[in-house]
Amino acid sequence: MFQNMFSRLLALFLVVIILMAFVSASYSVITIRNTMTESRMANLLAQARDIAYLAATARNSPFDGIFFGEADHMQYLQWKAKRVYDDYHAYIIIVDSTGRVMDNMAFLTRNSDNALETLDGEDLSHLLMDVLRGQELRTKIVNSAGGAIMTVAVPYMKNNRVQGAVLIHTSAQVVEAEYHGLLLQIVVGFTLASFVAMIGTALYTRGIIKPLTVITGAAETMSRGKLNVRAEVTGVNEVRQLAGAFNVMAEKLETVEKGRKEFVSNVSHELRSPITSIHGFVEGMLDGTIQQEDQKQYLQIVFDETNRLKRLINDLLQLSRMDNGVEQLQWSDFDISELIGNVLIARMADIEQKNLNVQIDYVLEPCMVHADQDRISQVVVNIIDNALKFVRQDGCLTICTSLLHDNTVAVDISNDGPVIPEEDRLHIFDRFYKVDKAHTAGQGTGLGLSISQQIMQMHGQEIMLLPDDHQTCFRFTLARSKHMPQALEE
Repeated sequence: MFQNMFSRLLALFLVVIILMAFVSASYSVITIRNTMTESRMANLLAQARDIAYLAATARNSPFDGIFFGEADHMQYLQWKAKRVYDDYHAYIIIVDSTGRVMDNMAFLTRNSDNALETLDGEDLSHLLMDVLRGQELRTKIVNSAGGAIMTVAVPYMKNNRVQGAVLIHTSAQVVEAEYHGLLLQIVVGFTLASFVAMIGTALYTRGIIKPLTVITGAAETMSRGKLNVRAEVTGVNEVRQLAGAFNVMAEKLETVEKGRKEFVSNVSHELRSPITSIHGFVEGMLDGTIQQEDQKQYLQIVFDETNRLKRLINDLLQLSRMDNGVEQLQWSDFDISELIGNVLIARMADIEQKNLNVQIDYVLEPCMVHADQDRISQVVVNIIDNALKFVRQDGCLTICTSLLHDNTVAVDISNDGPVIPEEDRLHIFDRFYKVDKAHTAGQGTGLGLSISQQIMQMHGQEIMLLPDDHQTCFRFTLARSKHMPQALEE
């Protein structure tokens, strides 16, 4: 596929390059030709004006046999005419007001080419009439032989009267011959430039297509389930960005796939333990292994295990709904201090069983926040339950609130139980991750902190484990209510 794309792109680029080279070369040739022709005609016109000036300032008529009254003037004019012929391959004709050609200049036309000899007399007559009226002319005359003559004509005057005209003729082929060599140089130059451009285009196109081929191959490999492949980051900047984005996507997919496998494994493990327990006890009661008088005790265990399954399934469903955006928050203003107090009252039996010292420090009371009360209650329950599970006997449970600089309320819940190891801190909010590797069945689902983190993200807030070498402290933030009394803010 990419080979065909390379061929099509290369063919398209080559066609564009050739067309651009052709158009540019044609424009350059036409421009140079016109410029050279204009320059040549301007120079011939200047020569004609010089000769007309000499004729106009002569003491005698240029047709009296001795030009300017002195022989050396005639020699000078012949020298100048010879110079014009050598430089421009042009012929000078001087005529009087009647159209008679100067005899002393007749030798200049003896070696004229066929184009000059076959000039149409009628064309010359019209040209001469215009010049003798005082006009300067530059024109191109096509003769009967199919050639073309470039002609400049300038009148010369005495006492404000036209005395005659100076005509300089040169073949159009002579003018064109001068830029034929330049034309060849232009064609060769543009051909070489096109060839270099073609090579550069081919390399550039290959630099685009080859990395795309690598990325496509990596994508096909990923589609077969191998997610550890990466694309080489090479080529032009845009392709490098594409390869980089592809690699980031591949890493995220690999992470998601790894998390999915771990999630399935953890769910299977969490489901297997209570199901195995329930199956064993029921089987024991059915086959008589468990005596009638002991069945009530084991039925209670079965009941507890079914409750654990129920909590696990409910937690999984809640996580799924939050992941899919199904869960919607019910926003309201409530007192977070009162909510924490209600949770503590509900956990009073556990607090008394461990003989805990509960320390409460509320900076603001009441402390009104804007959030979903039921969801925040779930976060508080998850954190306090974790604290009660790990706090040492006769330990301390500390809860405090504070107002942060960005006008948010921070709630800190800490306990003096075992400090979470550094290697576990990064995974504390992972699903089914348990710091207590010896965690026994029935003590939780391992999803509480993950659910709490999802809830806080839905609120646009955060939950974190604060760095502390002496205790375990969780903090979550909430938006402060706009209806907080002014007296409490002071």
